[in-house]
Amino acid sequence: MDRNELFDRLMRLEKNVARIHEDMQELKALTVELVEENVALQIENDNFKALMQQEEEENIETPIEETRNATSQPTKKQLQSREYFAKLYHEGFHICHDVFGKHRHGEDCMFCLNVLNDK
Repeated sequence: MDRNELFDRLMRLEKNVARIHEDMQELKALTVELVEENVALQIENDNFKALMQQEEEENIETPIEETRNATSQPTKKQLQSREYFAKLYHEGFHICHDVFGKHRHGEDCMFCLNVLNDK
């Protein structure tokens, strides 16, 4: 094997390694995105299960209890949604309309804070 052939093979190998490195970086970014989405979906799923369980329990109440709780129910649900959004925000996820569920990477978002303050 002469020097030129050796250097050609070495250059091809270097290009292949660079391409593999680029592929690994893309896969790493995709993995991070999927894990963040998975965490957000798990939190949302848990909250939906809790909400469904709460609604089932509320449907079991007697009519007298329903009329007594009818006036306090909107306030109660509003507090629950505010707590839910606050929990999501403090866990590091956006709660604003445009990028809901995306990871904030530790940075504050004025749109999310506006959502928390409006509620």
